[in-house]
Amino acid sequence: MYSVANTENNNNKKITGISFTEINFNYEDINSYADIVKKSLTVKKQQWQNNLALEKSNIARHNEEIKSFEKKQKSLIATLDKEKKEINKLQTEVTNLKIEENTINERKNYLVMQIDAMKKEIQKKRDSIVAKQLSLEAQLSKNEPELKRFADRLAFTMEGTRDDAIAFTFTCIYENDSSQPCSFTLDVGDQIYTVLECNPPLEQIEELVSQLNSSRDFYTFVKRIRLAFRELARAASKSVGQPQPSQ
Repeated sequence: MYSVANTENNNNKKITGISFTEINFNYEDINSYADIVKKSLTVKKQQWQNNLALEKSNIARHNEEIKSFEKKQKSLIATLDKEKKEINKLQTEVTNLKIEENTINERKNYLVMQIDAMKKEIQKKRDSIVAKQLSLEAQLSKNEPELKRFADRLAFTMEGTRDDAIAFTFTCIYENDSSQPCSFTLDVGDQIYTVLECNPPLEQIEELVSQLNSSRDFYTFVKRIRLAFRELARAASKSVGQPQPSQ
């Protein structure tokens, strides 16, 4: 034991007004305490080093994750840009297809309208043809019996040469050659009659046909044609000294 004091004085001896108290130190306790503190600091240091190493490892891992994320982000941005371009391209193609579709639909509607108009025109012409045919059939149904009645009286025959055309052939025009024919072909396919052929030609044939179209009197028309052939035959006979036509 070591006592801090004047060896000659007691524990509570005063020197110049200052009191001293004797302190006793146990070096074993101090060393034990120092070892404990040292071990505690060593453990804490090791823990701190471990934590620091772990933190550095975490930081390094986080940095790698950040780099990986940035790389993926760049790749994603590139992919998005590419997809955006493809989407814009597809939108342009869709727009063009819509425009083309509208053009096709407009063309289709125009063609449908043309077809409908053509069908109506065709139907109108068909109706007109049917009406003309019905009118012609009605006219022929009236004319044929009458023509048959006076065919023998006027000495002529009728023959259909083609569609809507009738050939009239007269005999007994010349006195000494009753078999010599005179003929004309009449087109009856329209409401306006026209002469297609006339043999021998008659100067007044157009006038006679015009009278027929006005009057619709077939009997008078045929009778005037026969009379015109007889007058033509009589004039021809006189010019060449042939026999006079029969009366």
